[in-house]
Amino acid sequence: MSKKNSDNVDMVDLSQQKVLIQDTGEVQDFGSDEAILLNREKSVALLESVLTVRHKSLNMREKATDQREGAADQREGAADVRENTADVRETTADVRENTADVRENTADVRENTADVRENTADVRDESILEREKGVALREGEIKNAETLLSEMEAHLIQLQELNAHLSVDTKEKNKRLEEVEEDKVQLETAKIDAEKASIAKSEFFIKLSHDLRTPLNAILGFTQLLQRSSPLSLETHARWLNHINNAGNYLLKMINGVLDLATIEAGWASLKREPLPLGITILECLAMVELQAKKRNISIKLIPFDKTWSICADPVRVKQILLNLLSNAIKYNRQNGSVEVKCTRVLNNIRITIKDTGMGLPAEKVAQLFQPFNRLGQEAGDEEGTGIGLVVTKQLVELMGGTINVTSTVGVGSEFWIELQLVEAP
Repeated sequence: MSKKNSDNVDMVDLSQQKVLIQDTGEVQDFGSDEAILLNREKSVALLESVLTVRHKSLNMREKATDQREGAADQREGAADVRENTADVRETTADVRENTADVRENTADVRENTADVRENTADVRDESILEREKGVALREGEIKNAETLLSEMEAHLIQLQELNAHLSVDTKEKNKRLEEVEEDKVQLETAKIDAEKASIAKSEFFIKLSHDLRTPLNAILGFTQLLQRSSPLSLETHARWLNHINNAGNYLLKMINGVLDLATIEAGWASLKREPLPLGITILECLAMVELQAKKRNISIKLIPFDKTWSICADPVRVKQILLNLLSNAIKYNRQNGSVEVKCTRVLNNIRITIKDTGMGLPAEKVAQLFQPFNRLGQEAGDEEGTGIGLVVTKQLVELMGGTINVTSTVGVGSEFWIELQLVEAP
């Protein structure tokens, strides 16, 4: 059963097979299925028309809502426009005030300009009077000037002669002043170098005294133990004597290094530069460090080179240089590492390169390599050293007219090279 709140009412009562249509109160008895189906179709059509009307009503409501929202937006826009209009009005008022100020300033400027013009007129009148007086004075001065001119011409000749003498004297004085300035600069430089040398000398003696005390204390300590102790076993006795012997050798090595350094710095080092076969010299030095390399299981590789090459150097000092570099390459290498020796020609020089596979050094430590007694933090390590070897090596290379340099990479190793003059074989 279906009900609608409207002026037209359609009611279907299937149980009584009767239909009420359009408030007529008329009752029809169909009594058949066709009549029922027809009534149902009419009811469905009526429901569809009602739904259509409802959809249209909803759409109209939505449009009305959109129109209301649009109207609200227009109102907000109108409010913004009103606010902007108020701002514009305020700005216009400010501009008007500024314009009034400008007009007042313009009036003041005009008044000042009038005053300036009046003052200018007064100044001009005074200037005319002064000019007339000046003309009279100038006529008198011209007469005096003509008289003085003849006298000045005579003096001018004398001045030119004096100027010639003065220019010569000025050049000599300027030259002397330049020499004095150069002397001052040299004195300042010498003073700074002397202060640096004094500081370096003090640091040198402090490090030297410390490094000398260490082996001396070891020698004295073990000697006193040997003197005061009760009879010792042969093993303990031999071990202590070995400590004394090692400390003595270390002390001797340090003293020899200091003496070499002092001799070179004092200019007393005697060098005998002569043609020296490079191949034989390299092989002799490698033979001397072979045992040291075997103890640490370090392999040494010699890159083949021209055996006819000869260098101009002191035989003893060259071996001292090469042995120090080779010994360091082995000493500060890693276990089972390697050392590579390479000789190459660079223009008129021979470059000898010694490359190791040690731990390498950072840039800040490379810059300190050639400082006396600076072992770059290796003092507490197992390897003995004096910190003088590289300093002596550098000075010996430079005394023989050569150069020395180093490159190092942390975790990869270091590469030292020296360059000495290439000469014809004797």
